[in-house]
Amino acid sequence: MELTGHYRADCATDRQLRATLRDFSVWRAGPDQRLDLALLAWGTAGNIGDRSRIELMGRPLVLIEGQRLRNDFGSWSTCAYDPASGRADRLSLRTPGGSRAFASPSATPLTDPDGRPALLVSVFIPKEESAPGESGELVYWRELCGSPSPDVTGM
Repeated sequence: MELTGHYRADCATDRQLRATLRDFSVWRAGPDQRLDLALLAWGTAGNIGDRSRIELMGRPLVLIEGQRLRNDFGSWSTCAYDPASGRADRLSLRTPGGSRAFASPSATPLTDPDGRPALLVSVFIPKEESAPGESGELVYWRELCGSPSPDVTGM
């Protein structure tokens, strides 16, 4: 069984980990440095935390949060990480009011009432750097035209 999460590196900053549990008796855990390095390349100097793995059109993708400045909740951003290439790209999320910080990404595949595949993505907008009335959970809905149904697994 493979598990993922984040841990407090050097008792200061959250970083990613990957772990394996065999026969519910052998536990091995260590840093997921490839994922951390992809976000550090974007200038992430703060925490690297929650992530959500999704498969779109047969390819894995990880949505993950990164904090540009440690202890600055207004500096959270969401990136899309491609495990095949090891590359992360910052997502340009927009709100009507212009909120600028986005954390705790999550993605869920759905089928709309007409049987078409769709994707539900949620992010948390911290109070810091939020537009008036926009802090809290934000939910995006997107129909996936012409693509097979997405599959989401825990990551």
